[in-house]
Amino acid sequence: MGLGKTIMTLSLFEHLNRIYKLKGPYLILAPLTTLEHWKRIADEWTTLNSVLYYDPGSAEGRSEIRFWEWFYTDVTYKGQITQKSELYKFNIIITSFEVFMQDLNPII
Repeated sequence: MGLGKTIMTLSLFEHLNRIYKLKGPYLILAPLTTLEHWKRIADEWTTLNSVLYYDPGSAEGRSEIRFWEWFYTDVTYKGQITQKSELYKFNIIITSFEVFMQDLNPII
């Protein structure tokens, strides 16, 4: 603890964004107790947009997060709402391993 792993990881993402123009998205899997810490440090130390993806009890809640917070919405095509799946709203997604595995299993 206290070795600066969080800052070093986020500094790497910031470096990749600024120097190499690699916007991400980057995935951070962290213990449940440190998710808020990762989000706070990402907001304070980087210019990257981060989203906290965590709702352990509700798959519907995570589905809403994916629908509203992941992609930009396009309403320009004759008033229809479509998802721009190639354009993410965030650069960093922060979640726990358990939530990641719960959402990965239906995909596989």
